[in-house]
Amino acid sequence: MRLRLSGLRKDATTDLVAPIATERASIEIDCESLTVSIERRIQRTVVRGGEGDDLLDEGAESAVYDAVAVASMDQYADIMSLFRGQAPMIDDPFGEGMIKVAFKSLSFDGRLLKMTLIEDIE
Repeated sequence: MRLRLSGLRKDATTDLVAPIATERASIEIDCESLTVSIERRIQRTVVRGGEGDDLLDEGAESAVYDAVAVASMDQYADIMSLFRGQAPMIDDPFGEGMIKVAFKSLSFDGRLLKMTLIEDIE
């Protein structure tokens, strides 16, 4: 499955106080595994002597995307520029369109790239 990320890059060659790019960059990566997980917040109240549980649906949590891909060093550097940059977005491969995300984690062992992205609901 293909994942398309975009965001404002942080150039690895610049110093820490240099401004982040103002042009949105886009990267596509072929994933071996791409999953989305969404849970609902449920409040459960058990009333003793009552007729069962009272459940209150408090809405959905943010979607969590876990991606695993075989990546080159160049692809890793491109992803890191978005990780260190600002305003990352993904084109949701499951049909929701472009959504704002936050990187929760990223790991790379020279071959396997693993990312966890969380939907950033505004």
